[in-house]
Amino acid sequence: MLDRPSRLTRAAFLAFACLLPTLGVPAQAARATETRPAAQSIEANDFAAMLDVARGYGEAELIKTETGDPVITGDINGTAYQLFFLDCRDNRDCKTLNFYAVWDTAGVSLELLNRWNAMGAYNKAYLTTDGMPVVELNASAIDLGRDRLADLFDRWTVTLAAFPREVLDNASE
Repeated sequence: MLDRPSRLTRAAFLAFACLLPTLGVPAQAARATETRPAAQSIEANDFAAMLDVARGYGEAELIKTETGDPVITGDINGTAYQLFFLDCRDNRDCKTLNFYAVWDTAGVSLELLNRWNAMGAYNKAYLTTDGMPVVELNASAIDLGRDRLADLFDRWTVTLAAFPREVLDNASE
């Protein structure tokens, strides 16, 4: 897996390659950079490859639920999370990714959570039955690739930083 500086360099290179035709460079030269290597794809049941991507963001391990479905548990910048694989058939061929984090912080109002939910299109926040705040990010696991999974982990990393700052730190309001 590419580290963040390498991904940024690659993104800048691809952006430059897209500009080449407008600069008079032959289309064949630009097309050569558009093909993604097969190594970028992740097979539907290659949980080890998904764990490899997760480890690029912090500690992570692959475990199983009581029913045998895979789960990645991890820590990003000091915040624990789980990545559940949902809509599975016989603990394989899972169709949905569910990033999940819960905080042991009572006193967060529904109004504050609703404000958070109204501001973002990708996450949802709610209270557990015990009144603890949860934030989730759901995504399709169909046609999952390393780049897309890394993008989801980028988004999740931002969420895990923003949620405490924007919700938990304001819970006493």
